[in-house]
Amino acid sequence: QVVNMPNMLSRLKLDAEGLSQGQHQINFQSQTDKNILGDDMELYSAFGNLVSNAVRYTPEGGKIDILWQETKDGIQLCVSDTGPGIAAEHIPRLTERFYRVDRSRSRETGGTGLGMAIVKHVINRHHGELKIESTVGLGSRFYLLFPKQRIA
Repeated sequence: QVVNMPNMLSRLKLDAEGLSQGQHQINFQSQTDKNILGDDMELYSAFGNLVSNAVRYTPEGGKIDILWQETKDGIQLCVSDTGPGIAAEHIPRLTERFYRVDRSRSRETGGTGLGMAIVKHVINRHHGELKIESTVGLGSRFYLLFPKQRIA
């Protein structure tokens, strides 16, 4: 079905602001008003996991950017943060069920270890790709890339 992305982004913004409680600078930007073809509930779950992770793992006063944009290859959602970053050796395993970079953080953040596995499953079902870039001490950037065929 056609997923209304302006509506989706509005819902995600409300969720992020509610979770942050004013502790972060959160910027939502949409460089396109194009929608995508997919499952609204699944995509909301995947996008929501990336946004809530950014809020949970970014210290108070940090910055979170959410960007919806068209690219030469399709369309993408990018979530970036100024959190602690993730060491390169952990990135390939982030989408494994129950994988934890730091088990002690699971108690602090209340996560289940399934969020990134859900993101990976959803993006695969939508014939897209998950890209992760991170630098320890500087933050992380997560891209959900959808092929042109997914643009409504």
